[in-house]
Amino acid sequence: VRSRWGSKGRINLIGTLAIEGCTKQLEYRMMEGSCRSVEVASYLNALAEQAHTEGKPCVVVLDNASFHTAGMIREREGEWEEKGLVLYRLPAYCPHLNLIEAVWRRLKGFLMPRRFYDSVAELREAVLRALHLLGAVEIQCLLGGT
Repeated sequence: VRSRWGSKGRINLIGTLAIEGCTKQLEYRMMEGSCRSVEVASYLNALAEQAHTEGKPCVVVLDNASFHTAGMIREREGEWEEKGLVLYRLPAYCPHLNLIEAVWRRLKGFLMPRRFYDSVAELREAVLRALHLLGAVEIQCLLGGT
C-alpha cells in the first residue's frame, strides 16, 4: 500500500491448507513487511515440531519463490524430515498444482473489495474479514526464532 507521502506498507500471509480426510482447514500467519526465508524457516520448524509431537507426517508443497529455495531452507530439510515434515517442491511455473493457490485467488479476487487501500491498517482489516469468511485460523506461535 502506497501512502500519500510516498512510503509503502505491505502485508504477507504464510499459510497452510491442512487436509485430513475430507476436512480442510486454512491456517495462516500475517506479517507486515516482506516475507523472508527466516520467517518461512520458522514456520516450517513449527510444523516439523507439531508433526513430531503428534506422530503424524506432514507434507508441505512449496513453489519456487526465493524464500522457499533459500540455502537456509534447504540446509534444514534433513532435520525436518527426521521429525516427519517433508517438503515437496513444485516444478517451475505450475502454481495450479498447489491447492492453496485457489484459496489465495478466492481471498484476493472475490472476498476482498477491489479497491485501493488508504493505509496498511485498512488493508489488514479487509484481509482479516476475508480470512474470517474462509474460516481461517491464525497461527500464533511461529515467528521470532527457528
